[in-house]
Amino acid sequence: MNLLSLNVHAWMEDHQEQKLEYLADTIAAKDYDLIALQEVNQTIAAPIVDGEIRKDNYGQVLLELLKQRGVNDYSYHWSTSHIGYDIYDEGLALLSRYPVLESEGFYTSKSQDIHTIDSRKIVRLKVDVQGQALEVYSCHMNLPTSQTESQVDNLQRLVGHTDFEGLKIFMGDFNTDALGNPQAYQTILDQGLLDTYQMAQEKDSGVTVCKSIDGWKGQSQDKRLDYVFVNRELPVKSSRVIFNGQNQEVVSDHFGLEVALSL
Repeated sequence: MNLLSLNVHAWMEDHQEQKLEYLADTIAAKDYDLIALQEVNQTIAAPIVDGEIRKDNYGQVLLELLKQRGVNDYSYHWSTSHIGYDIYDEGLALLSRYPVLESEGFYTSKSQDIHTIDSRKIVRLKVDVQGQALEVYSCHMNLPTSQTESQVDNLQRLVGHTDFEGLKIFMGDFNTDALGNPQAYQTILDQGLLDTYQMAQEKDSGVTVCKSIDGWKGQSQDKRLDYVFVNRELPVKSSRVIFNGQNQEVVSDHFGLEVALSL
């Protein structure tokens, strides 16, 4: 099973159209089974085309670009979390090649006010992998320094959201730097989660941000903010950072994370 997680920083990148085309090229070539995206934005003023999805929804545009490349087998699931920069519906998305049994968006934060960035929604799918059900989550968590939300409470709501006893895969931007704040990173592991980076037979530095970005202003050091966590031991072949200028071109203010694992 090949996984990709990426905070896409949608519509806020220089040369955004070029980067989006490059992302589509790479996904078409890499053949991922599940893709988790964060900061999947759409402008509030754009017309609705399907449910809550607007015409310029970044993930929807990406899906159309993939179809132009002959990739037609992803289902797309998106939900808005909060308003970003006063002009965007900021949301999360999952793309799945597997049949989807369940799909939902839910808040892990106490706040569910779309006008505050402390409101954090997760997208969850239950999918069927050759007769075996598993759950996959696209996550964009609050910073450990949030003044209104408890990271532990948010994590507990995430991990305990369903009573599903099978494999759960939590992918995304956890806004916790394993390199600079090992205590906050340990808090995640203390919820019963295992880091596929630590389990991987092959891995690189794991660094997914190497500059000052929103939420981490003035912190230009290397950071490991993006993860693929699981709730049980399983074979992990590799964990590699992608879109970092060495393994593919940069497409966002975060690098991506690709993980190959076996059930």
